[in-house]
Amino acid sequence: MLNEAITVINFLKKRPMLFLALASALSVLLIYYSFFTAIIFSALCIILMFVLNYKKQSGVLILCVCLLLLTMLSAARTMNRIDRCEKLDGMTVSGEFLAVTVSENKAQEYLCEVEVLECEYLKRGDRLQAFYTGPKIEMGQSFRGMAKVSKITNEISVKSFYSEGIYLFADVSNIVLTDNSDFVLSAVNGIRTYIKNEIFKYFDKSEAATMLALLTGDRTYLSDSFYSNIKSAGVMHVMVVSGMHLSIIVSFMLLVVNKFMYNRYLKGVIIFLTVLAVAAVCGFTISIQRAGITYILLALALFIGRQARPENSLGAAVSAVILFNPLSIFSVAFQLSVLSTFGILAVALPITEFLSKKEIIKHKAVLSLVSAVLITLSALLLTLPVTISVFGYISNMSLVTNLLISYVVTLALHLCIFGFLLFPLRSIIFYLAALVVKYINAVINYFGSVQFAVTDLPKWAAYLSAVIIFLILLGLLACAKRDNVLKLKSVINKKITEGGAKLKWPFLKKKR
Repeated sequence: MLNEAITVINFLKKRPMLFLALASALSVLLIYYSFFTAIIFSALCIILMFVLNYKKQSGVLILCVCLLLLTMLSAARTMNRIDRCEKLDGMTVSGEFLAVTVSENKAQEYLCEVEVLECEYLKRGDRLQAFYTGPKIEMGQSFRGMAKVSKITNEISVKSFYSEGIYLFADVSNIVLTDNSDFVLSAVNGIRTYIKNEIFKYFDKSEAATMLALLTGDRTYLSDSFYSNIKSAGVMHVMVVSGMHLSIIVSFMLLVVNKFMYNRYLKGVIIFLTVLAVAAVCGFTISIQRAGITYILLALALFIGRQARPENSLGAAVSAVILFNPLSIFSVAFQLSVLSTFGILAVALPITEFLSKKEIIKHKAVLSLVSAVLITLSALLLTLPVTISVFGYISNMSLVTNLLISYVVTLALHLCIFGFLLFPLRSIIFYLAALVVKYINAVINYFGSVQFAVTDLPKWAAYLSAVIIFLILLGLLACAKRDNVLKLKSVINKKITEGGAKLKWPFLKKKR
C-alpha cells in the first residue's frame, strides 16, 4: 500500500496544477458543508505541497499555494453572498436589470437569467432566475421592474443553480425597457439569431434542431422523444458544447491557417479568438469555460515556446474555473467534462501510445479503431460515478452509438462551418450537412429506443465504480513506473557495455 501511495505522490509531484485542482475542489466542498474542516484541510494541502518540493521551493509551488488560498477566500465570499441573498426571501425589490440569456417561452410566461445593474437591496452583479409576462426581452437588453424574490428550496436543483451563480428566483412585473443595453451581449444574441435562422432556412426541422444543438448547445428545439433517445443512447455530451466541439472547431481553424502560413504567434492568436467566439456564441457555459481555458493555455504555451503536460493544462483550467466560480464543482456538465477529459488523458492516450511504440498493432487503420474505442471507453468509465449518482442508470448503447457518430459529428461541424464561410456554396454544403445530421438522428433514434438501451443501478454502484476507477488508475501508474525502470536499466546496461561512465546502482553491483 505504501508503494501505491508513493506512486500517486510522484505522479502528482510532476503535475502540481492537477494537484491544485483536486485540493481546490475539496476545499470548496468542505467550505460548503463545514468551514472549520476546510481550514484544516487547506492547511494540510499547503504543508503537503511544501513536503513534495522540500528540496527546491519552485515558483510553481508558491503559485499553487497562493491560488489555493485565493480559492478558499473566493468560496467564503460566495457563501456570504448566498446568505445575503437568501435573507431577502419573500421581499419585493425594484431596480434595473440586464437579460444575460435568451428568454425561453414557458407556457404563459418567459424565463431568463438577469443580472442586477442597480437595486436597493441586491448588489450589482447578483444573478436571478427571472419569470415574467408581457413582451419578450432579448439577451443584452436592460429594463427596470419590480421583482418579488424567493430563495431556491428544491434540494435537487439548488446546487445546479448555485453552480451557475444563481441564488434567487424572481417574479418580475412592471417592466420598462431602458437604454443601458449591453453591446457585447446584444451582438452575441444577433449572431446566435442569425445562425439559428440560417440553419432552419436550409435544414428540415428535426435536422435543424440537432445541428443547432451541435453547433451552439441550444437544445430548445429538440423534441421530447428525441431528447429521451439521446440520453438512452448515451450521447448527451454530443449535445452539450464542450471540449470535443471546441477541439473540432479549433483544429479546423488551425488547419486553415497552416495551409497559408505557419507561425506559432499567429496560431496562438487564432486559438484565442476562436475560443472566445465559440464560448460567446455558446453562452459561456461551464463546460465550454473549462475547455476554453485549456486551449487558451495552449495558446500561451505557443507564445512562450513551451510544451506543458496535458494533465497540468487540465488542472490549471479546472483551478481557474473554480477560483472564479467556486460552486461550479456542483455542475454536472462540468463534472462530466472534466472526468471524461481526464479519462482520455490518463487512460486512453497512454495505452494507445504504448500499443503504437511497442508496435503491438502495426496496421494504422486498426490502431485508429482501437484508439477510438479506448477514448470512448475511458471517457465513459471515468464518468460512471457521476452518471450513476445523478441519473440512476447507465446506457448500454453508449459505446456503439459513440463509435458510429463521433467522426460523423466532426464532419457535420466542419460542413456547417464551411457553409457559413463560403456563402455562394452554402445551399450545397448545407444540403450535405443535412444528410450527415439525418444519419446522426437515425442512429440516435434507433439505439436510444431499443428495449435494453439502459440499465437502472442503485446509488451504491456509483461508489463501487469510483473504487474500480481508482484501482485501474493505480494499475496504469504501476505499469508506467515498471516501464520507466526497465528503460533506465536498458540505458545503463548499454552505457556500461559501450564503456560509458560507471554508474552505481544496487542491482549492478558485482558479486565478490
